[in-house]
Amino acid sequence: MKQIGPFTIKYDRTLPGWTAVNGQSRQRFTTGAKGERDAVCFALNEAFPKVATAVEHLCQRHAEAASRAWAAAELLVVGHVLNPDLTEPDEVARVRSQRQRRWYRLLRQANGTISCDCPDFEEGGLALAGEALANQLLCKHLLAYWLACHLAWPLSKEAPAPLHPKRSHAGRFRGRAVTAVGQNNRHQLVPNHASPQYGNGQPVLPAHLTHYRSYISYTQQRPFNQEKLLSWALGR
Repeated sequence: MKQIGPFTIKYDRTLPGWTAVNGQSRQRFTTGAKGERDAVCFALNEAFPKVATAVEHLCQRHAEAASRAWAAAELLVVGHVLNPDLTEPDEVARVRSQRQRRWYRLLRQANGTISCDCPDFEEGGLALAGEALANQLLCKHLLAYWLACHLAWPLSKEAPAPLHPKRSHAGRFRGRAVTAVGQNNRHQLVPNHASPQYGNGQPVLPAHLTHYRSYISYTQQRPFNQEKLLSWALGR
């Protein structure tokens, strides 16, 4: 089940098929991935016509981008396109995954293109002909960011807190006041204002704070020492 504006997209097993429900109104669609996509497209056209129009215009010129483009529109309208982490100078945005409890980083490259660390982009992504997107490989996360730029859509203000499938002792992470840090497979809550330390108790040098935060965000663990942190930062 997902929410697109005022529409709830869910699978009805009694039909069976996908439905887009808005109050007492119910639109029915077929089963499978096509039915779900049609339900999402309907909701986007009804609730966010400018977004839907931009996607339709792109698909008219590049039919091969259709599945990624509609998924990108969904990411945008549900607030999954987030502001970048200001401590990462090359980051232009972060995009939450549709299916997994994680987010992907969009990074500006030296040649002016933008990369994404999602599997689709790393496996080759989508290349479109045309001046606007020349030399730029695409995935749904990059298309969601492109739509945000094209429509002057405000990005979500809060950068996502590090996510991990294991929940905290309280049952969930409580905002940005704490960060989950793994130690011997036990996740503890560490205040963000605490002095950054390695696992061996040594303080983290100011020059290494960006790598330190990235390490914790990515691994959900505190690096044991400076050598381990730098080895990870240089080798990833």
